[in-house]
Amino acid sequence: MMNKISFSEVPYNYPLCIESDCPVAEHCLRQMAMQVLTRRERLVSIVNPKRTKHSEACDFYRSDEPQLFGKGFIGMQQEMLPRQYAVFMRKLQSRFGRNAYFERRRGERLCSPGEVAYIRELLTSLGLQHLDFDGYEERYDW
Repeated sequence: MMNKISFSEVPYNYPLCIESDCPVAEHCLRQMAMQVLTRRERLVSIVNPKRTKHSEACDFYRSDEPQLFGKGFIGMQQEMLPRQYAVFMRKLQSRFGRNAYFERRRGERLCSPGEVAYIRELLTSLGLQHLDFDGYEERYDW
C-alpha cells in the first residue's frame, strides 16, 4: 500500500512517472505524486518512459523514505579558525552561489542529503569532522 502524500508536498512542476506496473512504484515519490497530481491538474510533466528502469536502479527513482536534511551551520563557523572558515565559505559559495550559501548557513534553505555529505567531506578535509549542523529535519528527497 502506498504512503499518502498531499498535493501541497509535491514540488511545482515535478516530473512524474507513469510506470504504475514498476515493482518499486509503491515506494517511488514520482509514482506517488502521479496518483495525487493527475486527479487535480490538467497538465503534468512526466519522465521519459523509454529511459526508466523497473528497479531502484532507475535514474528517476525517488524513495519515499524520509531523509535527513541539514539545517543551518552558524555553529560551525563559530568553531572554525578564520583561515578554515575562509576556505569553507569559498568552496561552498563556489558550489551554491553567494545568496544560496547564506540562506543555507542561516537555515532558511535546507541542505539536501547530498549537500550534507559534501559539507561533511569538506569539514573532514579541513580537520573539522567533529562539527555538525545546527539542526536536522526529516523530509522527502524529491
